[in-house]
Amino acid sequence: MSSMGTRIIIIENQNLLDIALQETGDITAVFEIAAANGISVTSTIPPGTELLIPVDGGGNTDIREYYRSNGLRPATGAVETAEILDGIGYWYIELDFVTS
Repeated sequence: MSSMGTRIIIIENQNLLDIALQETGDITAVFEIAAANGISVTSTIPPGTELLIPVDGGGNTDIREYYRSNGLRPATGAVETAEILDGIGYWYIELDFVTS
C-alpha cells in the first residue's frame, strides 16, 4: 500500500469488518477505515462504493496474504429474508379468518 492508502470497491453484502479483514488481516482496522471514509463501523455500504483503506502495514500479514493469494473477498453482511407465515395457525379471527 502507498503512504496514502489504497482504494477498493465494495461488493454486495460486504461490511467494514469484511473489508478490514480482507485488506489488513485484522478487524481492529475497522475503526481507521470507518474514520477515513466518514462512516460508522456499522454502516451498510452499497455495492460499488469506493472506500479508502488508510492502513499501511501492520495487521496480520498471514491472513491478508491468504485472502489475496486465494482471491477471497469476504461478504458476510446480513441478507434479510422474510418468511410469510400462513395458515389457520397464524390467522386472527375477524382479521384473516372471518366467521359469520
